[in-house]
Formats: sequence, structure tokens, C-alpha cells
Amino acid sequence: MPSSRPNIIFIMLDTARADYFGAYGSNLDLPNIDRLSKRSAVYENAVSPGTYTASSHVSLFTGRRVAHIRELMKDKMKNPDEHIDPFLVKSRLIKPGEMTLAKKLNYLGYSTALFSNNPLVTRYTGIAEGFSYLSYTDSVAIASQKMKKMKIRAPLRLVGSDLFRNRILELSYLVSRFIPRNSLDRLYLRLRDKLNREYAQESMYYCLDQGASPTNRLVHNYSKGLPSGGNFLFINYMEAHEGYPTNMVSNDYVEQDKWLYLSGILDPRDSIGLIKLARDRRMEYLDRQLGNLMRNLKTDGLLDNAVIIFAGDHGQGFLEHGQMYHNMFPYNEIVRVPLIAAKFENGRQVNTRERIHEPVSITALHDTILDIGFGKTDVVDGSVRREPYVFSDHTGITEVWDTYLLKLIKGRSSSADAIYRAKLRQNTFATAVYKGDYKLIHYRNGRKAELYNTAEDPGERCDLAKDMAETVRELSRAGASRPTGLSS
Repeated sequence: MPSSRPNIIFIMLDTARADYFGAYGSNLDLPNIDRLSKRSAVYENAVSPGTYTASSHVSLFTGRRVAHIRELMKDKMKNPDEHIDPFLVKSRLIKPGEMTLAKKLNYLGYSTALFSNNPLVTRYTGIAEGFSYLSYTDSVAIASQKMKKMKIRAPLRLVGSDLFRNRILELSYLVSRFIPRNSLDRLYLRLRDKLNREYAQESMYYCLDQGASPTNRLVHNYSKGLPSGGNFLFINYMEAHEGYPTNMVSNDYVEQDKWLYLSGILDPRDSIGLIKLARDRRMEYLDRQLGNLMRNLKTDGLLDNAVIIFAGDHGQGFLEHGQMYHNMFPYNEIVRVPLIAAKFENGRQVNTRERIHEPVSITALHDTILDIGFGKTDVVDGSVRREPYVFSDHTGITEVWDTYLLKLIKGRSSSADAIYRAKLRQNTFATAVYKGDYKLIHYRNGRKAELYNTAEDPGERCDLAKDMAETVRELSRAGASRPTGLSS
């Protein structure tokens, strides 16, 4: 591959919302990425195509809108056995042989490599389809070897085996009929608390590193023998994801089960500040690891001719609009993400300082990266700016592993009933449509649409829908449009 073809290095910061970074107004001390962003193209209103990891990655790698991908549009609450639970993957989201971004780059002569710490971004889900080189760290929870070592392997296997799980739950429910309602409710909460604590301990919630350091070593080892150009590296970091190291900011256990807060069982006011402080510790650590990555890439010669893209796959809510974490309705805290593009020559960053205000979708990077591969452009530009409308689709929740149990006992446990109702509230299709400074959130279940001017009202507090009916109709029509040839 001739060295005139730039290396394309895509760094996906999982669960990183835009306002974590200085380029978007944050005061958090992230010197490495802030230094880079000052000489980069910064997209002020980049939008994730979906509200959780799988939907955003599938959209990016296939170039299709989330609402047009059937596998992502199934109702998870109605079909919990067919979908993703916290521990295993039940669905293949990209089919074998599908023409993904990586496969197209392979045809252009690029070598393609994916480095992932995320159980959703692997060959198990199909999201890694088309990459010629795959590397996962030990923190990928889907790895069978890790599962065998976990003390809670029995509950994990029950979750993973539909037949045994449901039969055991039914038997347990019959036994529970002899337990008074109040006692059953307390028992349910104790069991949920125990599972939360043990899973947090064994899933490394309390560690700063969620795979960044070993990932950097894997990238460094891979990069040493590469040619000077024509390489596509996709690197997914998980440090911004929930499961925060609250042990570093509190001596007491801090519950991080969002459904206990969203259901009203726990009051979040005493905990949310500590959770956000722990998140900041992780972000600071991630920034140091990104600094190490950049130094390794320079040493390995990959920055002699390169385009580097920093982006988030979705954001994270901390009770803005009554939402917590992600996979929630597409308000800006959930779907406004960083998008920073930098160009390097001879190991040094080229000053391409620019700020782009128009909304852009992370999905549009699919075509733009191909443009880079074809030699049409050497910066993230072009098609990213020309979309008349930008979409972000919420397809309902994927945290459905306990749906069957909740349905069984919600009539006899007030806590189970509250959690089930909280999940139902979020389990409806909703789409955000952006045009210029205006953003419409439209719901499929009949809930009234909301319209915001995101420039004047970035917190999305003043709903303009009643006063701007024509804009609501226009954006609603755009959001409901279908492609001419809908594929799987």
C-alpha cells in the first residue's frame, strides 16, 4: 500500500458525552485530548445515531440509520430471550458477509484492525464483521474463560439459558406464594443488592482501568511492523462507561443500579454526586492512556501520515430529564457526543483548527472515511456537513435480562412492580431529528413531540412544539421517512 494513503485511526470513547471535554466547555482536566483538540476540527453538534453501543456501532459500520435496521428495531421487552442481556449476546447484529466499512476499506487495499474492550464490539455480535485483525482484552466480559472464574457464574448461566432460567423462576415463584408480600419484597431487594455488589466486584467496577492499558500494549505490538500508510485502526475504550470507581470517592458502598433510582426505590440525591466524581476519575485516567497511545503511534510511525478521529458512540445521563446512564430517550446528554478530527504529517499535528456548528451524525463518518481511503479528502469533512437532517433513534431498552422475573412477581412485590414500570416507560421507540439549531423528539407511543432550539436552550428545557407547528410537521415527516430498499 503506497504511503500516500493516510492511516485512519478511529478512537471510539464509549459512553463519552461531549461536555466532558474542554473543546465543549468542560473544566475537567484532560490535557492530552484538550491539547490535540485545539489544533483539530471540532464538530460542536455531533450526534450519535443510537442511544447505546450496539446501535451506534452497527449504524457507523453499515452506514445505515438505526431505524432502518430491522434487527435493532425488535421490542426487547417482548422478546427478552432473543436479545442482549448484561452478560451474553443472543443476536448477531451484522450478518456474515455484509459490506461493512472495514470490508470496503479492505477492498481499497487498507489493512483493518479492531481493538475492543467491549463485549458488544466483537465477532460474537457481528459488529467486528469485515476486520482482518481482531484483538480483545481480558475485560471483554463475554469471554467464556472469564465467566468460568466468576463466583456468580451460576446466575450468569441461568440468565444465558432460557429454558432452565424460566423453569427455575417459575418454581421459585410457586414457592414464593407462601411468603408474605412484605417479606417477598425485602427478599427481592436483598437478592438484587447481592447480585449488584458481587457483579460490581468481579467486573472491575472499582478499577480505573477498564482495558485501556492492555489495549495500548496490543495496539503498540500490532503497529510495530505495519507499513507507513494504508492502515485503518478502530480502538474502543470503555473507561467512560458506568460501573464507576466510587470506592475512590467514598468509604461507603454506592449503588449504581440505575433502575433502583429510576423506579423511585432509592433516592439518587445522596449518590449521584459521588457517581459523577468517580466518573471524572475515570476520564482523567483515560486521558493519560490516550496520551500514551498517541506517543506509541508516533514511535511506530503511524503519525507520519494520518487522520485521527476521536468520537463517542453515545452519551450518558445523570438525571437530566429524569434519565440515568444511556439507552434512554435521545436528549442531548444521551446523544450529543464529541467528534474531533486531527491530521498528522511527519509525526506532528497539522493545524486544521476549525469549529463546525451544523449538526452531523457519527454515521456520516462511514462515507467520509471511505472518501479518505479513495484519496478524495484527508480530513473529516465533505459529506459529514451536507446532511439536511440528522437522526438519533432510541429503539427501546436492552436491559431485559430480568423481564421474566419482574413479570412473575410484580403483582406481589412493590419493588419489582416499580422497576418493571420504569423499564416500560423507556421501552418505546423515539427519534430525535436535527435541522440547524432545531431538534424534534418524536415518540411512537403517542407521547407529545418536543421541539427545542439547541443553540439558545442547550439543556432542552423550553419546549417550542406548541408555537412552531410547521417545524414540528416538517421534522416529523423527515424522521418517519423510509429508505427505498430496506435491508436487514
